[in-house]
Amino acid sequence: MPQQRSRPEPRTGRKTADGAPLSAGDHRDSRSAERPFRPIKTRRIFEEICDAIRAKLVSGELKAGDRLPSERELSEMLDVSRTALREAIRSLEIAGIVEMRKGSRGGAFITRSGAGQVTRTFRDMLDFGHVSLATLLEARVMVMDAVVRAACERAKPADIERLSRNVAETVELTRQGLYEERTLKAVEFSTLLANSTGNQVMSAILEAMASVIRRFVLIAGPPAHDPVIASRLRLIEQIKAKDTKGACETMRSYLTKLNEHLLNTEKVRLRSDARRRSRAPA
Repeated sequence: MPQQRSRPEPRTGRKTADGAPLSAGDHRDSRSAERPFRPIKTRRIFEEICDAIRAKLVSGELKAGDRLPSERELSEMLDVSRTALREAIRSLEIAGIVEMRKGSRGGAFITRSGAGQVTRTFRDMLDFGHVSLATLLEARVMVMDAVVRAACERAKPADIERLSRNVAETVELTRQGLYEERTLKAVEFSTLLANSTGNQVMSAILEAMASVIRRFVLIAGPPAHDPVIASRLRLIEQIKAKDTKGACETMRSYLTKLNEHLLNTEKVRLRSDARRRSRAPA
């Protein structure tokens, strides 16, 4: 049986670097090598929804604190399924752009700061063991030192008033024995202090750190002699007087005592958990 000869590929008219003619196959390979990007694939619906909401933020039609329309209303406005809308909202929530609130006045809200994504990053680093609580607390001391220095230079009378009001509310919550609400108010003080610097990045970092550390504060409870009220009243007066050195020393002293309390409590908790696991039946 005669051997079947393969048909030669047609020539393209183009030549290689050494002058040899290129076949059609060679030409296809050449075009592929010259093209640095892959063809764009069709985008998923939820990505289009995310972009639509982001565009409203960029244009100013949506602002921090705004509530998005209900799921039914928004799906009708965008002409998309509720499934796709839920996926988009979850994606925006992970990105720290949207926060979900429960209750009769709940729903999807535009976050009031850029701290959401930073908070998740810090929390993941801690939960996955990439950093220790001691490392995070040490970093907060460093960041807070920079915040206090900037606040002494930049804080306006309105900032001082907000800080003073926060401490007064903290005193009242302490009197009522509402420790969890008091802790939230304490976190707010850090945010207000950072906001007084006018630096949004610093505000986001400090707010994120305070949010992650808050759960350890709630577990530990207040120390035996809680200096938070006295130290913050002193700090406000030092910021008002632009006493940078004194304000930094006040904040550093307070955080050093608080960090020691948190770390000791966490060590006790971890030892207790280890003993409980060792006694559990195999």
